[in-house]
Amino acid sequence: MITDMEDERFFEILARLERSTSRLLQDPHYGPIIRSDGSLAELEEMRIERREREERARARKLRTEASFAEG
Repeated sequence: MITDMEDERFFEILARLERSTSRLLQDPHYGPIIRSDGSLAELEEMRIERREREERARARKLRTEASFAEG
């Protein structure tokens, strides 16, 4: 599912979430909390959305290149 957020903003949030989750998982106190509160599932959903956004961007680029080649 692609959210309504702009790509650039989405990628910023995902990068921040990747960094913070990684650090929190290493912490002896916060690690178990992150594993149990659904944060890892949310992170995985965002990673899937990132791949979908990247695929759409590649498809747009290919369509644009094809239209230039035809014209």
